[in-house]
Amino acid sequence: MRLNQTQKIGEVVSNFKTQKVKTDCPKLIMHPQQIFTKQQLWNEFIIEFQMEYRREFKRSNDNLANIKVLFYYFLNDLEFFNCENLIHAENEPSFKKGLMVVGSYGIGKSAYFKVFEKIFNKHKVLRFKGYGAKDLVKSYEVCPTPFDRSYMLDKTVRPKLFIDDINSERIASNYGNCDVIEEILFKQNEKKYMTYVTCNHTNHENNIEQTLFDLGNRYGGRMHDRFFEMFNIVVFKGKSMRR
Repeated sequence: MRLNQTQKIGEVVSNFKTQKVKTDCPKLIMHPQQIFTKQQLWNEFIIEFQMEYRREFKRSNDNLANIKVLFYYFLNDLEFFNCENLIHAENEPSFKKGLMVVGSYGIGKSAYFKVFEKIFNKHKVLRFKGYGAKDLVKSYEVCPTPFDRSYMLDKTVRPKLFIDDINSERIASNYGNCDVIEEILFKQNEKKYMTYVTCNHTNHENNIEQTLFDLGNRYGGRMHDRFFEMFNIVVFKGKSMRR
């Protein structure tokens, strides 16, 4: 597919087997501000992805299943709740929650959010700001004073925030230790702000329960339970696109 060509979203979605939601609502539930239809968002995604990564989006079954859950979420489409890689156990999915996307290395977690960040930057109601977890730690460590460190944390917190690759960062050291990501996540939750995060599985078996348990140990008891309050848990599957 060339840069100026797009595939109809219906052709993509038809590849998936999903259960139908029994509801009187129409199948397509557009964002309240009616910014995008499925087709419009798909067109922009395909173009932006190729511009950003100089390659076409590979339409494998796993890649399509992974991307569709993000599409349905951002479009407020009820098919989101039928996606197979959305975790329901111990977690009630909701459009009022953010996203925690878990998966193996190199399967598109960071890439997809980077593309959506660029697309949504033109639309205030969907706009979010993205940071790498390691970059946030580095920014904290170069702050010269306690005021600067506090200011850095406060300016990072915002109504829609994306943190890439949590659990990859070290504990920050700057006249004392600080778990920067834990502090930011805690502040996000305290203010009831929308948060999106990605992380890799913590085990070779790619077991989501073990990964969530390990994240709880990493960020402490005050955050473990809040993960289920803050996030829809999504598991990406497939082979690395970096190979």
